[in-house]
Amino acid sequence: MADLEIPNFPMLLMEPLVAVPERSRVGFIARLERSAADRYRVWAEESDELREGLIACADREDEIADRAEALVPVHPADEEIVGRSLAEARRLYASAFEGHSLLDRITLQAHAERQGSLAWLGFARQAEDEAAKREFLALADLEVASAEHIDATLGIRSSTSTRPSASGRPARSDG
Repeated sequence: MADLEIPNFPMLLMEPLVAVPERSRVGFIARLERSAADRYRVWAEESDELREGLIACADREDEIADRAEALVPVHPADEEIVGRSLAEARRLYASAFEGHSLLDRITLQAHAERQGSLAWLGFARQAEDEAAKREFLALADLEVASAEHIDATLGIRSSTSTRPSASGRPARSDG
């Protein structure tokens, strides 16, 4: 795991995200959260030892998706572009995990959770309504809770940082 390159997930997903009209971005991200929940459940089937914690992470992802969609669902007029962008985002996201061991995939996901928490913090900063602001902050906390669980279980320290290394490539995990 010491040589694991950590992608900058927001940059990886930037193109499909910006293709989605702003009014539907929260709902779009909620649907990506459901994809993460699915990933956790697949991984839970691969490891008896990690199963319970991974299922708890999946449940948090579903909760994030439910709460985000309740706040700002995808606008009906945007369903087509959201569907296309979601397919592309899922393809790009899956490519970040290809060829990695289960533990490395879970480590990458911990970093993705922390990086993803920044999106919810950004939405909270933009929220004009205090209740929505609190809800977005709670979503960020749920993302971090999954990362913290993974960190504790695997003995790593995930981060939101994707500092370039001396070569200009993404920083490597020190876990």
